[in-house]
Amino acid sequence: MTYARSRLRLGIACVGTFVVLSTVLLATGTPEATLATSTSWAWSDVGWLALLVVLYAAVSAPFDLLGGHRLPRRYDRPVARGYGRVLVRGVVAHGVCLVVVGLALLVGGRAGGDAGALAAAAVLMVGLLTLQVPLAVIIGGVRRSGACLQAADPSFVGGIVGLPGRDHVVLCATWDADTGRIQAARREAVRVSGARALGVVVAVAFNLSGLAVALWATDTHATSVAGLATLALWMTLWSFLGLLVLPSFSRPAVVAVDRATMASGIDREDLTRALRRLDAAQDDEPRRNGLVETIFHPVPSLERRLAALDAPGAELPQPWHTARMALFLSWASFGLLSRAVHCNCGRPELWVLFPGD
Repeated sequence: MTYARSRLRLGIACVGTFVVLSTVLLATGTPEATLATSTSWAWSDVGWLALLVVLYAAVSAPFDLLGGHRLPRRYDRPVARGYGRVLVRGVVAHGVCLVVVGLALLVGGRAGGDAGALAAAAVLMVGLLTLQVPLAVIIGGVRRSGACLQAADPSFVGGIVGLPGRDHVVLCATWDADTGRIQAARREAVRVSGARALGVVVAVAFNLSGLAVALWATDTHATSVAGLATLALWMTLWSFLGLLVLPSFSRPAVVAVDRATMASGIDREDLTRALRRLDAAQDDEPRRNGLVETIFHPVPSLERRLAALDAPGAELPQPWHTARMALFLSWASFGLLSRAVHCNCGRPELWVLFPGD
């Protein structure tokens, strides 16, 4: 079995575990039966939130160790030096973020009801977008290298960071000059066309609509720790729906960016070489079964991308990277799937800036 297929099975198992667990806990009413239901402030709120984060980390731990250490070792892929320290740092830092998110949602819910919780989530998403690079540094141990970022994980590709309209391109410091030049051209096309902004808008709208459904259609309220835990379980199921739906928006955007890059003056052969190098550095899976790709992959296979370069299709702007952006922004609603998917399970360097095209 290939490394890519092993990672996919791991992601399916991890996501499936959280989805089944969320379904069972919701069906049995476990949060309301076991957690604090008080809507008044107390220091114990922080303790309860910390307990939820510890339980989340405990369920994630076997998958993290498999995805970040065991599988890469088995397939002779690079593993960060001192991986245990890197993982603990990432888990703790991400856990602190979730505690802060939980407190902010409680503030919004207790002060302004459901509308207040939605407003708090929106503010948190703005904060996440604004602080993407610092969060990548703190949680993933990603290092700054001039205007670029550097990570030990070969799947790290940087990205476009910041609020739309104030965003900028961040490249991977370990790329060669040719790959960096081509990726800079690709991402500038994404940014200038508005494709990244559109991807962020779709991701934000998806998460806020899920939060609204959970608040208004299920009688769940972010006014107690029990209510917040219930909300997290609903948002985990909503994120799972996003894993099935949003890749269909992301794939056409990748192909449109490839075409726009060629239109900007990048030679086809140079682009092809760069895409081959990036594919080899990530999952090294140049071709995939069509059904597998439709369900699980927001980035088309290398084979399909190259075949689509000269084919008619959608042009920019398209909602670029929206599937994985929605996972990152799901932190703001206490969603639990953002680091369970196959592309970043057990890889803290990729929890904030996901692998991409």
